[in-house]
Amino acid sequence: MTVVLLVVALTTTPGGARTRLPSRASLATHTARGPILGIARSRTHGASAARPAAPSLLAYHHGPVQHSSRVCPSFCIPACHALPAGYQTLVVQYFNDVSHDSFKTSNVYSSDTQYFDVSGGVKRFVSYSTSVRNAIVDHDALPADGCANYLLGDGSTSTNCITDAQIADEIRSVIADHGLPSGLGIEYFLFTPQGLASCFDATALATGGCYDPFSFAGFCAYHSSTNVSPSAVLYANMPFDALAGCSSGESPNGNAADSVLSIASHEHNETMTDPLGSGWFDSAGMENGDKCGFTFGAALGSTSTGRYNQVINGHRYWLQLEWSNRKVACVQRNTFPQPTASFTFSPAAPRRGVGVKFSSAAHDVDDTVLTYRWTFPDGAVSTVRNPTHAFSTRGAKRVALVVFDGHGDQVRVTHTVNVG
Repeated sequence: MTVVLLVVALTTTPGGARTRLPSRASLATHTARGPILGIARSRTHGASAARPAAPSLLAYHHGPVQHSSRVCPSFCIPACHALPAGYQTLVVQYFNDVSHDSFKTSNVYSSDTQYFDVSGGVKRFVSYSTSVRNAIVDHDALPADGCANYLLGDGSTSTNCITDAQIADEIRSVIADHGLPSGLGIEYFLFTPQGLASCFDATALATGGCYDPFSFAGFCAYHSSTNVSPSAVLYANMPFDALAGCSSGESPNGNAADSVLSIASHEHNETMTDPLGSGWFDSAGMENGDKCGFTFGAALGSTSTGRYNQVINGHRYWLQLEWSNRKVACVQRNTFPQPTASFTFSPAAPRRGVGVKFSSAAHDVDDTVLTYRWTFPDGAVSTVRNPTHAFSTRGAKRVALVVFDGHGDQVRVTHTVNVG
């Protein structure tokens, strides 16, 4: 299949000239993998910090978005390589924190809910609904270098260099070895150690297609997909980002992983809104994270080791902002009013096989059009306001209702129904 590499950011060459890299439509390669998307561009060695967001809005291109997101963090740590102490622990903590605060509006993920897809004439918004699978650590030996080693952004020379094809092979191997699922609702984040370089392919260095090179434009991470029957596999390449070209500039947790977390947020938010490259991007091909790369906004405070601008499940992080069409700006969180909702059910102590009537109440201060989505533990779904559902087995059943307004703002309410 033909794959379009999304390489769109303005970059600064070593001599200071600014160039626009080819757009989605003009740069293609023939490969069995999906499009390389959401390339978090590295800051060329010695260049200034943030690039301003392009003014154009994100547009919908008729592809899917994620309605929930399950994350599987994977750590590739071959022999003679290592991650700093606490690096893996902080990454896993971060994803668990993001999961814990699902459906809240207090962090940058809540800005994604304004985006949607349309299937069968029905509009469905992104939900900030994240869960995490157990982390996987792979100590297998690296394959033979697929690209030449080069000088990294910190002035050191990489010890190994792998291509996107080899990264995709690693993800497929992890899935096969552990019997893991794939599809639009799950993303595999592959974290690699310091000194391990990566490139789109063997000839990508001079064209901006390699991880944080000292003398060329490059990337800090990207997300993509590969086809494994019967469904696509979503993955993100997450190199070691505590280098001159990729560092966030702050470390509120006092760990090298602080920088990679900002880039992980970039890739995760982009996958939620554009998992296959056919969802939401602007006229230059930029996704919501691309438009706000290295833009952090105001700090909420600081720890002894650095500033933070996000508090997620009580932990402090320094994450880039995300683009909001509604604000026409990069934002730190969703500040629009959210709907409120509640529901009751009867009978209060239902029996197996007997219909239970659910009655909802919802209100929204800035929208009169509300939609409803009920999920039941047996996999049943309803979109009516007051459904009836019969449970086929006994036990405690967790029922969830999400109410959406016409802007994508949403609230989730859950209750446990004890079925006798």
